[in-house]
Amino acid sequence: MEAHSLLKKQGFNVSSYGTGVHVKLPKPSLREPNIYEFGTLYKHMFNDLSYKDPDLYLLSSISRFFLFASGEKKH
Repeated sequence: MEAHSLLKKQGFNVSSYGTGVHVKLPKPSLREPNIYEFGTLYKHMFNDLSYKDPDLYLLSSISRFFLFASGEKKH
């Protein structure tokens, strides 16, 4: 998503092909994923998940994904 945004800003014609119209992230129950619209900021998703279940999301690898994907890596 971030790469698409950057390329579009540079004037490239960018298309995205996925399997649906939402971003679905795991939840304790596999039958009820966390669902976000495409284009939702990573920071918003991370804050939302952290609020819903801090123990699950802050201690899991998904928090590292959000830090990496949002460009906020710590060296």
